[in-house]
Amino acid sequence: MNQCFFCGPTTRPLTEEHVWPKWVSKLLRGKYGSDHFVHIRSTGNDTTGYWKSPHLQVTTESLCDECNNVWLGNFENLVIKPIATPLILGGETLIRPADQWQIAAWAYKMAMLLEIAMPAEERHQEFYKPTERRQFRNETIPDEHVRVFLANCQYGQEPAHAHQHLHTLRRRDDGFSCQLKICTATAGCLGMQIIAARSTETGQLVYASTEVEMELLGKAKRAIVPIWPPTNEGVRWPPAEGMTQQDIEDWTEMWSKAEGMYPQPPDSAA
Repeated sequence: MNQCFFCGPTTRPLTEEHVWPKWVSKLLRGKYGSDHFVHIRSTGNDTTGYWKSPHLQVTTESLCDECNNVWLGNFENLVIKPIATPLILGGETLIRPADQWQIAAWAYKMAMLLEIAMPAEERHQEFYKPTERRQFRNETIPDEHVRVFLANCQYGQEPAHAHQHLHTLRRRDDGFSCQLKICTATAGCLGMQIIAARSTETGQLVYASTEVEMELLGKAKRAIVPIWPPTNEGVRWPPAEGMTQQDIEDWTEMWSKAEGMYPQPPDSAA
């Protein structure tokens, strides 16, 4: 019996899933003067992997063939590709409300897969639980508690990027404590950030928009577009300001400052 990352126990074979679909690689190959991609994997200040590939070779062999080739294959190739292509290439477009939740679902899928798209010895404990992954498999909708934002990136020599942070925070006034998971992923001109908060007391996801009051800093006030929870308005793309690679790094870091909350000491963190 195999264990599929999304659907759970299965007799179906496990297959290799690309975190960024191959069509994203085809869109970006040659855009920065090279016919290949250089991959650098790091933990903290240490580089733990370096390789070259004609594709964005960030993969995991944890999905059954049904989830990979049918469910996600159809979702990414038939639904996401037409919506995301102009965003990745930096074109002007309107992101309709119906499209926003589709892009949010794609970003949420990436946040989940990036947790296991690295050697087992370098992974942190998985933040998203099997029940949450299975719910996503059944509905292809982000969990209602998470938040998803988009940004327009000036990517230069880094056509794709992924960064994950996990903070444990405690609220000053009532002692409420949570783990705050932030995942930022970029492909070309498209930046996506997924934020989720989990109560350290109950172990359940809580609303990141209410339990944690977060502050947009710097360019983020003008450059970041919220798309989940869904809105009833279309979003003109691109936003008024773009974000450099350093802005993207700051974007991931800025949520470590949450209004009324402070880092929980390591010896008491969940």
